[in-house]
This record gives sequence, structure tokens and C-alpha cells, in this order.
Amino acid sequence: MDPKASLTAPNAIREMIRAGDYSGPTNGFVPGFTQCNIVILPKVYAFDFQKYCLQNHDCCPLLATSVTAGDHHLDALGGNIDIRSDIPKYRILRDGQLIDEVNNIHQLWREDFVTFALASYVAFDYVLHSFGFTHSTTSPAHTLPMYISNIPSLPVGPFAGDKVVCLRPMDTQEIIKAIQAGSISRVPHGIPVHFGDPSQIGIRNLSKPNFGEPIFFQEDKQPVFWTTSLTAHLAITRAAPELCIINSPQHMLVTDRPDMDLLIQ
Repeated sequence: MDPKASLTAPNAIREMIRAGDYSGPTNGFVPGFTQCNIVILPKVYAFDFQKYCLQNHDCCPLLATSVTAGDHHLDALGGNIDIRSDIPKYRILRDGQLIDEVNNIHQLWREDFVTFALASYVAFDYVLHSFGFTHSTTSPAHTLPMYISNIPSLPVGPFAGDKVVCLRPMDTQEIIKAIQAGSISRVPHGIPVHFGDPSQIGIRNLSKPNFGEPIFFQEDKQPVFWTTSLTAHLAITRAAPELCIINSPQHMLVTDRPDMDLLIQ
């Protein structure tokens, strides 16, 4: 479906997904409203995972959690959200290994499940556009290449691993402007963690991202890297819980919460 379609309200997007009428990526839908990566874990892992997110807020900005175990709503992000069906595609992990991808998880739902919603990098793309960035790699509809860096996250219990970063190529003036945008807006994922030589953060080949599609850029640009909440997904595969459900990459939860409500205090 064309992201420019007439469905401009987040709840309309969720209803379409819930009905099974759309199962593709959510990039570009309703710009200005927060999209989240989702993690669903058994309650026994919930305390450590929540602490892991809080300890690594730069890459795992936690926006909402279930009120109680078994609750499949996230009222803090939208009044009618049903986490079992409002994501276009889910990944099912057993012992840290991907075993299936499905379009709803009604049959898998358990009363001990706890849901976590983490802000994605899409919010900062919206900020960059508001600051005058117009090239495709700063468009909310564009999928950025993402790489597993050698920057360690802070471990908590079984959750640990290196940070996942996304790439936006920029020239020197754009880097300055992007840092200003991140500092002023204070949205999650707004301040870059590295720019310049990618090998300094463990990235050997920009043409082979771990997630997303590679991009090619002119010689006057240099690679600039920001953290992403896929760091949490990587930590989960390392922790290898007996069961975990996450959203497929770029298939996120579209919420009713405006991006500019995410200001870091």
C-alpha cells in the first residue's frame, strides 16, 4: 500500500492492519506520530529487561509497558491498541532463534506476557525534515541501513550485547545541523554516537548492513551513526528466553502519540 494513501489517522492504520488488509512495512505512514518497536516477554524476564532498557536509554528508549502481565493493551500509546493484532508482522523467537513470522499472535498469547514499546529512529527523521533536511535518507518513508557496532550496551541479567546503529550520510554542515536538531528537539535517537571512519566502531563494510538496505553516497558526505532500538532485539537473541515475540524490522506499532511528545526531559 502506498504510504501516501488517505489513511492519515494512526487508529485507521491499526484497524486496517488488525483486519488483515495490510501486512507490509509501516515506514512513511502518518508522519509525525510515533512508531514503536515491540518486545513481548514472559514475566520472569520482565524486570531484567525493563532495567536493561533504562540502563541503555540512548538505544532502548522505553515508552510504555503493560500495566499488568497478560494485558494486551497499551493505553499510554493509543486507546484501542491490541498488541496481538495491530502490528503487520511479528517474529516468534524460541531460545533466541527465529522460528516463524506471523500476522497476529492471538493463538500464541499467554497470561504471563509483558509488552514493552520502544521508540524507533523514525521520530528523528520527522525532526530532520522539520529542520529542512530533504534528501531520501532522512525521509520517514526510507529504510535506513543498520549495523551491529562494537559499542557495548550495559548488561543487565541475561540481557547484553553491542549496540545497533543506523547510518545517515551527511556533509560537515549537515552534521552540525543534525546535532543542533537533536539537541533542540531532544527526541530519542537524536544525537549521533559516531561519524567518520566506520571501522572505529567495528563496521567493516558499509555495503553489507546487518539490517535494512545499503545506500550509496557522494564523496562529499561522510557516514554518521545513531543508535537504534534494534539493540534490544539483539540483546534478546543473546539472552535466549524460552519464548519471545518481537515486531519484524520496519513493521512497527503505529501509535496515537505525536513524535514531539517524546522530548527527553
